[in-house]
Amino acid sequence: MEDGVTMPVGAYQTLVVRKICRCSWLGNQIPYILAALLDISPSGQVPNIVKKLTDACVKAEAVDLPKIAEHILELCSSKGHKALALQAVVDVVDALDAAAAAKSKEERLQLNQQQGKILQWLRHKLPTNADLAQGWLKQMKGRQGSASAFMLALLLGMSEALSRLHQPITDYLQVLVASGFQADHHLQRSAWLGKLPNAPGPRGAALQQALLTCITNTASSGDMTGQGRETGQGQEAGQGPGPGQGWQLASRPVIAFAVALLEKGNVRAAELADALSDGEAVAVAAPHVAAVQLGIKILVASFEVDASMRATLLRELQGRLVGVKEEVALPFVAVLGLLVQRHPRAVLEHANLLKAALDRFAFMTPTTALGVIIALQPLALLKKHIQAYMVGPSGVLRKALFSRGVASRLVAVRGLLYIIVQQLRTMDDGGGDEGDETLEADPELSLSQSLPASQQPSLSAGGGGVTLLHELMGLMRRSLTQQAPIREALYQGVHAILGADPSLQDSMLELLLPHFALFLQPQGPPLKLAACASLQDGTVTVHEPIDVLLTCVRQVLLLAQPRNEHMADSIDGMVGGETTPSILRPAAEASQERNPNQVLQGNFSELKQRLLDSKPEDFGLDKDCEWNVASSQGGLHQAQAGLLLGCLEVVIEDAVDDATGPDGQSSAETTGQQLTSLLAFHDSLTTWAVEGRHAKHKKTDGSTQGPSQKRNRPPISKAAPAAAGASGPHAQTAYVDKRSPAMSVGCLCRLLNAITDGGLVAMPDNQTQEAGPCGTASEPSVHAQLACSPMTQSFVLQSCLRMLHRCQPDAAHHAVVIGTAGDNPNRAVAQELLANPDWGLLAMPLIGAVQNIVQLSVLKGRSKGKQADKLPFMALQCLDTLLRLGRTCEGVAELLREVPAPGEAGPSEASTGASEAAQVIWEHGPLLHQMLQALLQAGRGRETEVLTQTIAFVGGLLPPALHEGISQWALTACEDPVTQVTHPGASKALISMHLSLAGCEDIPACMRVSKALEGVLGSSMGGPTPKSQEHHLQVTSKTGSAVATMLFTHMETLLHDVEWLVAGLTKGSLSGEAAEAQRASLETSACRRLKGLAGVLGSGVACTLKGPPCDHIARLLVTTYRLLKAVTIHYKAPQRAQQVLPCAAFQDMVSAVHQQLTPDVYHFIFDASNVEDGDQNKVPNAEQKVRRAKKEGKQMGLLVKAIEEWEINLIKLTRSCGLNLMRHAKKSTNRDFRINIVEVPDADDQAQEEDEAEEQANQGSDEGTQEDGDEQQVQTETTKRRKDANSQVAS
Repeated sequence: MEDGVTMPVGAYQTLVVRKICRCSWLGNQIPYILAALLDISPSGQVPNIVKKLTDACVKAEAVDLPKIAEHILELCSSKGHKALALQAVVDVVDALDAAAAAKSKEERLQLNQQQGKILQWLRHKLPTNADLAQGWLKQMKGRQGSASAFMLALLLGMSEALSRLHQPITDYLQVLVASGFQADHHLQRSAWLGKLPNAPGPRGAALQQALLTCITNTASSGDMTGQGRETGQGQEAGQGPGPGQGWQLASRPVIAFAVALLEKGNVRAAELADALSDGEAVAVAAPHVAAVQLGIKILVASFEVDASMRATLLRELQGRLVGVKEEVALPFVAVLGLLVQRHPRAVLEHANLLKAALDRFAFMTPTTALGVIIALQPLALLKKHIQAYMVGPSGVLRKALFSRGVASRLVAVRGLLYIIVQQLRTMDDGGGDEGDETLEADPELSLSQSLPASQQPSLSAGGGGVTLLHELMGLMRRSLTQQAPIREALYQGVHAILGADPSLQDSMLELLLPHFALFLQPQGPPLKLAACASLQDGTVTVHEPIDVLLTCVRQVLLLAQPRNEHMADSIDGMVGGETTPSILRPAAEASQERNPNQVLQGNFSELKQRLLDSKPEDFGLDKDCEWNVASSQGGLHQAQAGLLLGCLEVVIEDAVDDATGPDGQSSAETTGQQLTSLLAFHDSLTTWAVEGRHAKHKKTDGSTQGPSQKRNRPPISKAAPAAAGASGPHAQTAYVDKRSPAMSVGCLCRLLNAITDGGLVAMPDNQTQEAGPCGTASEPSVHAQLACSPMTQSFVLQSCLRMLHRCQPDAAHHAVVIGTAGDNPNRAVAQELLANPDWGLLAMPLIGAVQNIVQLSVLKGRSKGKQADKLPFMALQCLDTLLRLGRTCEGVAELLREVPAPGEAGPSEASTGASEAAQVIWEHGPLLHQMLQALLQAGRGRETEVLTQTIAFVGGLLPPALHEGISQWALTACEDPVTQVTHPGASKALISMHLSLAGCEDIPACMRVSKALEGVLGSSMGGPTPKSQEHHLQVTSKTGSAVATMLFTHMETLLHDVEWLVAGLTKGSLSGEAAEAQRASLETSACRRLKGLAGVLGSGVACTLKGPPCDHIARLLVTTYRLLKAVTIHYKAPQRAQQVLPCAAFQDMVSAVHQQLTPDVYHFIFDASNVEDGDQNKVPNAEQKVRRAKKEGKQMGLLVKAIEEWEINLIKLTRSCGLNLMRHAKKSTNRDFRINIVEVPDADDQAQEEDEAEEQANQGSDEGTQEDGDEQQVQTETTKRRKDANSQVAS
């Protein structure tokens, strides 16, 4: 400054500060520069100082960081920028942390230590400066940006230091996590967003990494390593404060935050199981599932790194297992299972908390209780006191076994069987997986692992020589006297018990033999169905699941010894007729002659033979009996028929095993006849039960049902288990066509292969067979005829479909997956005992059978038989259910991996960067496409609809880059002039697949469908009349309304993507030159997207719409104009800021909306407003009803308001930027009300009509008295005066 020149003090200080900020700051001088600026800096220069400091702090020393933070806080607080104080500290720390990424480990550790000191200092500073925290939190809520570990630690520390901010900070963090995972979901689902540059806003993966880093930093204390860090001894010994001392302030709040995430998640068991088993769940899972997975990872990481918080964490888990829904409790069960699996030693240090959780076992839901038992079972194998607390004389499972509730007893039986089988299996004495903790088991338990069951000590730790064998037999004897669900669980566990210890075979046979004989009878029908199911107080009750018992008996016989050794002895005595069958003799007498295995084998073989010779009428079940489920007798017959069908399926599986065994060719004729007889029996009984289920009620003698009882619901069994996880054919008294089949997955696979290969038995070498599954050169064999029979194919497909429906994600299966939580030796036992069968084995044979059935149906055309004509539809239903069970891209790829891909399939350029699972699905895509083309050419509408929905589901699992190819399949089918899709469902499915998988070509796809709707439905703007008979993308007048609703729903999703992007741009999370260029690119993309969507909406609103689509497009238009308003406000500069000219894309978008959309919307509104009131007694026509509904709806007022608000903001932007954005807009009109001048009646005409009516009345009346004449004269004068008045009004 020149000599003699004076200026105000404030101006001089501003000049000095500007010069200082222009200079280069040395790293070691930054604290001193800030100290000097405290006294001379004016209030307006604080943001400039903070910006300069953020750029220069990368050169600062780590040891100076606490002093720099103190100066920043003092500078901002003293100058009136309290909301900027904490954010400035966070920005400086983050910038220094980013610069330290390339430095050595020691330097990063030192920086971490200084950050911990800052957190600790702020922890003591904030309680007396709460306005700093409140201002910063308010500022954070108004912006979207990335969150660092230091920022999250500071927020979590604030929530504990200031109790009144605990809930607001927790809510903000939950919103931050939800928005982050929602952003990941948007970017993955939308092909348009996926191709844009880095969109604004937080990311779920980055937030997860920041939170886990925050937890890891709590354990980065330099002196606390190894065992000292694990047990917390280093901190207790006073070895000095480590760098994690400040970070540890966030330990308790981060656990509370993770618990809040799990409580709010409310995920289903299937979603949670997929998230736990999939390593890429963060990127592919739904936002709420990803948030729950993040909470699980936080709790597991906190338990690993911070020993001082383990007791607190286990108490949180314990409290969340009781008194909550299963959806809330299952994530905490998953955390418990993961902790036990990975850190058993650390968990056992808090055994008292585990026992406290087990004490609440009776108050848990059945699924939660089963999951807790499975999760804690590994500890029971390691410590005897944990095992005694679970299964001892006063253990929780023993108490539950004597509970009154069936659900509690069912859980107890399942839990005891699981623990017994684990005890019987030989445990691996080696160490755990790499990185896992290992712990030596209890010596007494370890020695018992190599002993047989007859020598192993009892689980209940009782004396007197009680062994595990005695305990197992006692459990089985007690379970055999209880309800059907408990017996069913016991029967399903026998196979696992024998697989774990084959020496128990004789004991099992001795136990099953007398119980099985209770339900066999020597004369009449072979089974006592009345003892298996009966009526109790008018309600159907299943006492014995005889089909499950028969399956158990067959499995025991197969495991005991080869069946052929004693087959001759058991069959000769039954078939010859001279020897009395063993079933007619008491079990004790039979056991004296033969061992239990032979007796049980004979009973089973005789039952099989007698069922082959039986008919449904022998069991009191025929076509004429009562099948109506509304009556008690009908419900009983349905239950008994279901049990009998299950027994037939067990015998069918036994015959299939004989046919496919080593001697299958020699006994092919016999097994073929047996299967034919059994399948005919099964088909007849199923047909009667299904057809008579809703037939008219038949009154029988002794029936107590009244006429009013016909409307009641079907009687449900009292034995239906309330326990979650109870799966199987008797989970409830189901209809016969809904029950789960009693056959195994392996048997179904062999039957499916028989359909494909033309028979169960392979052809001998000296016989030839033509190509094809059902054609032979000579007379076909019995098995070939059986495989080609529609009855057999229908039975196999129905059984597969019911098996796949049974394997839908249920509570027991996912309790197993969640409880074990990983691939460990215990999981195999859990899957065998509690989970669903391995339905994935059906994939390859089922897909082959579906291909053959579809090909034959196309070649032969529609069959005259009702059963044969349903086969293609049933086969495609099985295929759809199978692939949907895969749920994820990896799951579906695992199903298709063994299926031969078509010859022309191969990797394409689009699938080059896709994952291995996506490439597998893409290679098998032509297989589905070929079947779709064949069905379209054959004109099979229902089958086309199912297969199209399947392809759309599978295609939706692929990356967006692969969607366009699949969408092109649907477009080709829709544009094919030869193929006319007359089925409405198929037409809608094809168009839906074309829209949902269009990828980056979604706007042209929507425009194509919109133009097709306009051609079919006609235009409300006076265009051509609708031509529903012409070819318009397979859209017809019958499907036009549904297709319009589908189109508008899809466009609503597209608008939501644009709305999400605009919201991220509006919050201003981008800064810097590179970020400004990125912002401009994103704004241009958003405007172009809106322009395309406006064109589609303009075409759609011009269609003649009636019904729900009319209201739907009104809501869509409201959303569109509100979004246009948000974009306009985004371009409007704040007050006292220079207005920048909007980009060219925005101007083009505004012009397109004014020219293409708004005029049609005005016509849409006027058409709704132009409704004649007319005569109230006159019945309005359909068009008037539509108009009146549009006028009286709420959406019209909202639409008018949205248009006016957008145009007002456009006018404001026009005045600010000097560019006329309203030049293409339609002139303003009154949109709320218009008077139709033509409809106003003329006054003269109205008066003339009244006079003529009065004259006609006077001419037809009789002559009255003089008083009447006077009245008539008065009326005439009144009429004259009215006419004169009307003439004056008209003039």
